[in-house]
Amino acid sequence: MKTLNYHTLTFIFTLISLCGFSQEDESIPFAVVDQVPAYPGCEQLDGENLKDCTVQKISNHVNMNFNTALGKELNIQGQTRIVVQFKIDANGDITNVRSRSLADKAEVRDALQNEANRVVSSLPRMQPGQKDGKEVAIMYSLPIAFAVPEKEKKKG
Repeated sequence: MKTLNYHTLTFIFTLISLCGFSQEDESIPFAVVDQVPAYPGCEQLDGENLKDCTVQKISNHVNMNFNTALGKELNIQGQTRIVVQFKIDANGDITNVRSRSLADKAEVRDALQNEANRVVSSLPRMQPGQKDGKEVAIMYSLPIAFAVPEKEKKKG
């Protein structure tokens, strides 16, 4: 029986949308918008259903498109965290993508940050958020836990 490869990676994605933040004047904090941005396929929903659908689809997109082979290539062991911040602008485009990895090694940090930026930048155009009937830009923060299971100790 084949055992699980120790380079198998697991992800934990949580979209911190209730803690939306504004670092640019034209961005609106998530907490004060009348309608959150809608991921394609979620447009007909509203309220919590819209938010939940958008969060789930963003998480699925990142999970499906993140290069998990980085774990093996960079010899990552255990878990590290990457926080990606991005804006869904008034046109629904993903802009201002930036990330910060908490990995110890600079090479690992750079590779994980570049990969996180690539994947989040590839999100599709969304229906923008609205405030007072006007389409507005919304800032988000997306923490990603990148984990490589520990090697199983051989019984001796």
